[in-house]
Amino acid sequence: MKSAFIFLPFICALLSLQVDAQFTKGTVMVGSTIGSTGYSSANSNYSYDNAEAKTVQTKTYSLSAGPQVGIFLGRNVVAGASLSFSLNNSQSNNTLSAAAPIDGSKTTTNSFTITVGPYIRCYFANHFSKNLFYGQLDGNIGSGNGNSSGNAFTATTTSTSIGKVNNIFNWNAGASLGLTHFFNKHVGMDVALGYRYAVAKSDNFNTTETVQNSTHINSTSTSNYDLTATTNSATLSVGFHWFL
Repeated sequence: MKSAFIFLPFICALLSLQVDAQFTKGTVMVGSTIGSTGYSSANSNYSYDNAEAKTVQTKTYSLSAGPQVGIFLGRNVVAGASLSFSLNNSQSNNTLSAAAPIDGSKTTTNSFTITVGPYIRCYFANHFSKNLFYGQLDGNIGSGNGNSSGNAFTATTTSTSIGKVNNIFNWNAGASLGLTHFFNKHVGMDVALGYRYAVAKSDNFNTTETVQNSTHINSTSTSNYDLTATTNSATLSVGFHWFL
């Protein structure tokens, strides 16, 4: 999919010269993505010479919405900008097993980010229809904050943790193929499937409380660390646009 979208700007330029679409240069497209959701899942399995086996599973969910505005640069080609408000949830499970009892941990991170960025859209049509296909490229950059919680266990201890996720710096880029259903020549609804690559950097602070299973003695520790998280995800989005 990524290689196909490299040629999208050239296809758009060609269509702008050759087709007779209902949109003309200067037409304004205003609207909103009312729901864009993404999901990614990764599993890693490690086998060691001492018979230990480690499994790491990470699942990431995202939901975003926000306004968009664009202008037709020519027939069928729209360039504009979007503002997105996103909720993100990441769950990581880490399990280490051997002849001894299993050790494991689970961490959940939630964050809220605001991003802004450009997009370009190309409609693939040579006449007006109630249903028009399009391709879109977009990118965003932004920031936000969040929190984390987790628990872990070993043969001798049980622990819980809470934390804060500060100074999130997020950037992402995506490509999608969609369909606009027109209720009339000025109002349309979009449905699109796509791919998104995202990188998020953040400052993290955690407090962990550990309990010894045999003595029930508690101890508390703190940690600070920088985190860079990269995700590849499939996306589904729905939105409405007005063509003025």
